[in-house]
Amino acid sequence: MPMNLFSFFFYPFLFLIALSSQIAADEAALPQGWVSWPLHYSGIVLGITTEPQVERLLGQGVIRELEGTTGGRYFVDEKRTATLHAVFYTDGIVGEVIIEEGINPKIYKKEQMKATSKWFNPAEGFGNYHALRLGSKKEEVIKNLGLPVEKIEPNGWRYQSKCCSGLPVYFTLFFRENRMFKIVLSAPHG
Repeated sequence: MPMNLFSFFFYPFLFLIALSSQIAADEAALPQGWVSWPLHYSGIVLGITTEPQVERLLGQGVIRELEGTTGGRYFVDEKRTATLHAVFYTDGIVGEVIIEEGINPKIYKKEQMKATSKWFNPAEGFGNYHALRLGSKKEEVIKNLGLPVEKIEPNGWRYQSKCCSGLPVYFTLFFRENRMFKIVLSAPHG
């Protein structure tokens, strides 16, 4: 018996409504200061992306061997307004990503050209619906993420992530004069 046109469109629509209701219920069930998405920035997913994948995503960058377990890479945007720093743990997996305003002092002036990546965009959004970015105000963060799980001195707010990988990952936002100037995505390592 052929499906009529109404049923063809109506039942998938009902499924999408039910699915979005379940996602909203899951989000509402999280404690204050928790999010339910994997931590990521510039295509790098914390605890999943490997060093060779970072190189394919952003370029070679500037390498520092004595960071994390297996090294780190630094990248700056083309306008040289911000730095992305990926730190690698066991098996070259990304264990920390730091996004900050300005050029990190560990990148020497003669290395800035090598660190420049046309694929790193510091205006890229993150948070719920990618609504936050460097420069966001504390009020915007609270509206988007709620209050933090913990306040880190000086001027840091920590949030937890209940992501699909099962890793106990978190991120810390740092503020200067009510503006976010640094984002640190972290996974514990041993």
